[in-house]
Amino acid sequence: MKALLLLLAASSLTTADLSHYEQLLAKSQFTELEHQLVKQPDYKQQDGLLVIYAKALISQQRLEDANTLLNFAIEQFPNNSELNYLAGLSKIRLASNGNIFSAKERATRGVALLQKAVSLKPDHFSARQALVDFYSVAPAAAGGDKELAETMAKQLAIDSPAQGLLAQSRILINNKKLTEALALLNSMMPNPPVARLLVRKAQLENELAAYDDAFVSYRLVVEYATDMTDKYNALYHIGRLAVVADQDATQGISALQQYLEFYHDSENKTLPWATLRLAQLMYRTGDNYEANLLVSQLTNVQVADEEFNLILLSLTSAIKSKEAHTKPLEPEVIPVEKNITDSKIEQQQES
Repeated sequence: MKALLLLLAASSLTTADLSHYEQLLAKSQFTELEHQLVKQPDYKQQDGLLVIYAKALISQQRLEDANTLLNFAIEQFPNNSELNYLAGLSKIRLASNGNIFSAKERATRGVALLQKAVSLKPDHFSARQALVDFYSVAPAAAGGDKELAETMAKQLAIDSPAQGLLAQSRILINNKKLTEALALLNSMMPNPPVARLLVRKAQLENELAAYDDAFVSYRLVVEYATDMTDKYNALYHIGRLAVVADQDATQGISALQQYLEFYHDSENKTLPWATLRLAQLMYRTGDNYEANLLVSQLTNVQVADEEFNLILLSLTSAIKSKEAHTKPLEPEVIPVEKNITDSKIEQQQES
């Protein structure tokens, strides 16, 4: 009877309802999402809503809150592969961030949940990628098994060549073989390309200072991405590279304008950087008016990043200098932050 009631409750959520919350999640409107979601008296009986809520908490790095929610969720919906995957992912991330006494237990439980997600849905590639990542990077004492990671990557390649390539490149990255990982992606990139492979390729190119190539790869991500996060992250990096690597300013401006429009009124933590980057490009191209408007939006923004504040101060000074018709400062004297946004290839789980 309980199972029947849960099934009826889950089925009562319409596609339109889910789409609305998914859009809030994609646009990083986390507070509004949570505010609306918890107002629904039956949200804890809706597995689709629990998935979205858990993803929002994980995106905000509220891992303990996510863990608590997901412990409840997998008890209510033990056969939901996505909830098991998210529960496993949150426990492994908590294990990597937590104290040594609880880390191994949480990691072991997390791996078991990822394995269950795969058993429930063999083509749950995010869960399979997460297992490969864990086994390849965790020390043996914590459950790591590099040989098993290789075996799982080979099986992924049989089931899905693109997923296999993601797994194989991840193992190389975890072993700090970035050049080999990039060579592998270049040699085996399918035609037409897969967006997630392009994201990985662009990250590696950026890390290896192949900025021209990274700029092209991020543009291809925008063209081929079906996931909104992939697309808009790529747009941001197009704009960033236009500044820090002197790439095409017009394309950088267009990319950042799209990014800022999409994440307007959101809790996206990169918004101040995107605004500053756009202001730099406007200044570089001679649009002092727009540059000044953008800088004015950052006046009361608190960013705990010394490099950000130095760039903002220098750009503000350069704009005022031009307005006063004094000797203008050349755009290149404005410092840019070190290329830290991709300084480490992120341990992201591809879906």
